[in-house]
Amino acid sequence: MKVLVPYPDELVKIFKDILGDNAEIVQSERTAEAMIANGGDVKIVASVNVPGDFIRKATNLRMIQTFGAGIDGVDLDAVRERGDVIVCNNHVNSAEVAEFAISLLLAVAKNLIPSDRELRTGSWIHRWGGPVPNLEIRGKKVLIIGLGHIGADIARRLKSFDVAITAATRSGTSSNRDLVDQIVSIGEIQSYVKDADFVILSLPLTDESAGLVNREFLSWMKPTSVLVNISRAEIVDEQALYDALKEKRIHGAGIDVWWRYPRRWRETVSLPADVPFHELDNIVITPHRAAYSAHIERELFLFAARNILNFIHGETPLNIVDLERGY
Repeated sequence: MKVLVPYPDELVKIFKDILGDNAEIVQSERTAEAMIANGGDVKIVASVNVPGDFIRKATNLRMIQTFGAGIDGVDLDAVRERGDVIVCNNHVNSAEVAEFAISLLLAVAKNLIPSDRELRTGSWIHRWGGPVPNLEIRGKKVLIIGLGHIGADIARRLKSFDVAITAATRSGTSSNRDLVDQIVSIGEIQSYVKDADFVILSLPLTDESAGLVNREFLSWMKPTSVLVNISRAEIVDEQALYDALKEKRIHGAGIDVWWRYPRRWRETVSLPADVPFHELDNIVITPHRAAYSAHIERELFLFAARNILNFIHGETPLNIVDLERGY
């Protein structure tokens, strides 16, 4: 059985070690043309990005295994057209993303970035009595929108901060119900947004969630509230968030996901939005690195390889995506 892994040798070696003689590993560049040319006859592909042209032309394809929770790099329309391909995502990095989400919250609430920047110049303006007091975390109300693997890991960690946690999900239910004080449906979210001190987005990007945090949503938030987004940028209205921050209608935001990405990997001059978030002091911006840690890449590839081995052995693989819901 052939498996396409369009990644460098050191990462492909993980698949070779796990799959052994159970599969032939094929490599390529991560373009549709290269993937078709080198792996047009494979049964399985392991990649974050899987173009529609490849999905439509690789007629033997039966399984797509991604390396993260998000599947927006996979052309789901092409998968739906096929009807005979499963997509499996990967939640190994949920704990790391949860830690990062809380780090963003703390960085905004404690005014860490402006304090660091000013002190490097010799300015003590943010010392005791400075212009922006720290926000207390303890005793506050947190609204986590999305209570999947990442949302659940955020809730577990936030418990130690002595906060009241409400979660909002599409259905108003969750198998992680015991991790929060209450759970509601996203459709009834308005009063909970108004009551929340901190709003954390950890839901997948779908047709339903796109644009959820719009001008109206932001108008519900308190002037002292903080928004954290570690899910997908398109869930938030870019201009509306900028205006709310600039006009200080909310206290601040921590953002790790963006509306604009560089064309080349790790490009050095490419702003992440069409509006100048980088000019604002009440936002902490990071370059989509929440899931990046010392050992996580290897762990993601190990899970993917083992899940593929289950599929090869005729077992049902983990994390099969519901194509109708998009997660």
